[in-house]
Amino acid sequence: MNQRLDILIIEDSASQAMYFQLLLQRAGYTVLTVNNGAAGWQSAWDENPRLILLDVDLPSLDGFQVLLRLKRSATTAKIPVIMLTNREHVSDVERAITLGVNNYLFKGDAPYALCNIVRDTLDASDITSN
Repeated sequence: MNQRLDILIIEDSASQAMYFQLLLQRAGYTVLTVNNGAAGWQSAWDENPRLILLDVDLPSLDGFQVLLRLKRSATTAKIPVIMLTNREHVSDVERAITLGVNNYLFKGDAPYALCNIVRDTLDASDITSN
């Protein structure tokens, strides 16, 4: 039986996706990356990851559209989502929270905080699912 995917990264920048993937793989997570919103939404359905890292500025469907679809579907609603973006405007953060995001991380902070936030989010998710 295949091991469940830990993290799905939906990020259109290949270099950033690779950087985040390497950080998380070094921390022991299994990671899949996709480069657009539609593929990310489909991958969430197909793979049922434990957590999704979601950029906002994506081709085909933006991160807010993906988040809305994820949270409206019974199949994907309980998957924790962390927005990982360069968007720092308060209205973007508020919109993400309103749509049900679990956390919002600025890409500039990722080298210092990503693994801890992922671990804490997965730990909290494991507690609530038991």
